[in-house]
Amino acid sequence: MSSTVKDILKIAIPVSVENLIANTGTFILTVFLSRMGEKQVTVNGIANQGSFLVILFLFGLNTGGAIFVSQYWGKKDREGIKRTSTLMIYSSLIIALGFFVLTFFFPEMFSSIFTKDKEVIAASVPFLKVISISYFGFALEIAFRTLLRGIELAIIPMESYVFGTALQIFLAYNLIHGLLGFPRLGLLGIAIATTVARFFIPVYQIIRASFLRVPYSFAFSHIDRNFVKKFFEFATPTTLNEISWSLGMTVYGIIFGRMGVSVYAARNILSSFENYVWTITFGLVIAASVMVGKMIGRLEYERVHKFSAKMLVTNSVTGLVSAVIIIVIYYSLLPTFKIDLATKRMLTATMWVMLVGAPIKSFNGAGIVGILRAGGDAKFAFLLETFTLWAIGIPLTLVGAFVLKLSLPWVYFLTLSDEIVKAIIVLLRIRGKKWIKNVTIEGKEGTESDIGLTIPEEHL
Repeated sequence: MSSTVKDILKIAIPVSVENLIANTGTFILTVFLSRMGEKQVTVNGIANQGSFLVILFLFGLNTGGAIFVSQYWGKKDREGIKRTSTLMIYSSLIIALGFFVLTFFFPEMFSSIFTKDKEVIAASVPFLKVISISYFGFALEIAFRTLLRGIELAIIPMESYVFGTALQIFLAYNLIHGLLGFPRLGLLGIAIATTVARFFIPVYQIIRASFLRVPYSFAFSHIDRNFVKKFFEFATPTTLNEISWSLGMTVYGIIFGRMGVSVYAARNILSSFENYVWTITFGLVIAASVMVGKMIGRLEYERVHKFSAKMLVTNSVTGLVSAVIIIVIYYSLLPTFKIDLATKRMLTATMWVMLVGAPIKSFNGAGIVGILRAGGDAKFAFLLETFTLWAIGIPLTLVGAFVLKLSLPWVYFLTLSDEIVKAIIVLLRIRGKKWIKNVTIEGKEGTESDIGLTIPEEHL
């Protein structure tokens, strides 16, 4: 096994396991909630909307920071990593503060966006107040998780999720029912358990990082204005990219919802299966982004170009194989679904469309997040994703659903139309070398065409 493959697996496996653990923890909490009643499920759903928005902004910001971390890591520039970590940490905390103010001081207003039920709004107030505190834990966790993945220590975030998720489930169960000496708090127990876990996870990561002497800093003293400007030059497009994408997914959800109850039910079941397809491919995407940044930091431009081509193929094949496995699991579980025969047929046809789209989506995931963003081409990635989604995918889906009155499988296929166009453009962009931008070089970022392919001796 080559050293490159080992490096990829060292990141991809922990990230994939981390996602599986997180999904499993969410599923178990959903089971707890489902046994408490519809109102409790709705309250938790409203709180999840706030958490989703926080994660969205934090992920976008820190994805921009990851460009610097991985490239500085390749260059072995510890001071550069420290500068980046400082901006990631404090920028994340500022984002958390903004959403904390909204949901802690105005919980009724926030809840009323999603429901008009006065009982649900009243029950949401204490729940949201507790959950809003956890946003600061999220901020620290996502900043440190990004940092640790970027320097090839993805095992630490995975460990933190193993212990953190176990703690969350333990506390939630006992606080709901008042067991083992814990007070019986019902729904509020889930909020407290979630908040404690969201702080435990980053504290674990910080302690482990400190023992391993990971280069990070809370001090602003070594940061100048030029670096701040350069940081946000890359972090802003990645943040806007995430916002644009999430709004697009929301529109798709509204479209499927307006197509009827059976369509919406089938689409939700499809999503639960589809999410597992991306578990492994997402791990590979994160691994690719670290390797791309690392190679660029070392000025290995020719090597990163060849590596990127291989990762596009690898992730596409992985996406296809994952989808095939999920299809097999789907057929084994289909008899247990309590939905009518027509909905089952519609769902099954859509699952096969998902199988066709899986390698294309996996290709784009590797191309956009794993290669172009990591290579410093964040602005191009943002413009490409935004244009294809809002100018192609959403308009065609709207026409298919409400003008042509197509069935779910065909409408779902139309949501893949932008992915097909995007894949072609991604391939053409990566075949060229304009996307390779070295952000570790002072002043204007260095590109492959500016610097050439000469690798200094100290990087060999």
